[in-house]
Amino acid sequence: MLSRELQTSDDLLERCRKALADYLTMFIPQPWKEPLDKIRLILQMNGQIDWEALKGHLLLFFEEKKLSDDRVECLARVERLADSLRELCGKVSPVEWHQTIDAIIHAAHFRASKEALMTRRLKMSEQDHPQEE
Repeated sequence: MLSRELQTSDDLLERCRKALADYLTMFIPQPWKEPLDKIRLILQMNGQIDWEALKGHLLLFFEEKKLSDDRVECLARVERLADSLRELCGKVSPVEWHQTIDAIIHAAHFRASKEALMTRRLKMSEQDHPQEE
């Protein structure tokens, strides 16, 4: 029974990491530190988290940056992120919540950094070797 709970917990943590990383990669090639810091502040406030307000904030930040990515795709990513975090919030204690959110944020930041590096390398490669038409 305990191993099943741990497996579910690991799956949920991975879903949270992936959802946050997916949201952050929408900001590439622009920096994503500001949205990440604001997400951390909202998620680590004392008291109840307003999940609808979190979704609205995430969408507003996307719109303020006037990103070229599809708004509908952003909405889907915001929904996945908020849903996975809400589920996690219901399964961990307040102390575990703060530690877990930190770990998720660090993992998502790493993944977004890796994606940005790969994107940059791909663009550099395309510039070095333009395709002939």
